[in-house]
Amino acid sequence: MKTFEGMNFKRKFDDGGSTFSDASYTSCVFDNCGLSLCKRPDRMSVVSGLTVSECYVVNSEIGPAVFEDVVVNDLKTNPILLVWSSFFRRVKFSGRIGKLNFNLRPWGFCTDSDVLSRFAEARSQFYAQTDWAIDISEARFLAFRCEGVPLHLIRRDPETQIILRKDAFPGMQAIDDDFKSDFPEVYASLASFDESDQQEALRVVPLAAAKKTKDDWKGGIAELRVLGFIQD
Repeated sequence: MKTFEGMNFKRKFDDGGSTFSDASYTSCVFDNCGLSLCKRPDRMSVVSGLTVSECYVVNSEIGPAVFEDVVVNDLKTNPILLVWSSFFRRVKFSGRIGKLNFNLRPWGFCTDSDVLSRFAEARSQFYAQTDWAIDISEARFLAFRCEGVPLHLIRRDPETQIILRKDAFPGMQAIDDDFKSDFPEVYASLASFDESDQQEALRVVPLAAAKKTKDDWKGGIAELRVLGFIQD
């Protein structure tokens, strides 16, 4: 296994079709870098057998890539790490993790129906052969948004990492003004879910966020359980 410790990777770009495997990165900085910046599923770079610990990602992004047997612990991001239409198999996150967005689309504002169809087909085939996708049960996120990963393949802490389901949520008319006042961030998240065409969605308490934000989420989720809107 290759070992990289305390290294600074600056303006390193991969346009897809690459393989990164069997390596360990500790206390490294990735500054203005891009991984697998491709626009076709057959060009997705493959990342396997990697351990990433106490690293810092600055102004970087990840395009459509395949991640398999990867461990990420204590990852700092600035301002946020955007991950576009990537596929995950046995990827574990633990410790403090910065702002992280898993996006369904292969790049921002992609509306090409043919491209989206190709990625959807590749995604379906990939996850049909996946025992579990990601494990976030021991992660403390500053913020986490997840699209494109089948929710039943996510290992999570059911107390702080919940699944909202339309069949259990009667809509925003069931949420009163007191809830909106007491838990504004959860209220906004519920409103977004209610307006979307998603039938289910993952919501994660930002355990690495400021106390006010964290308490908002914890209290809001507790109240939703009392109301019977969260059933797992």
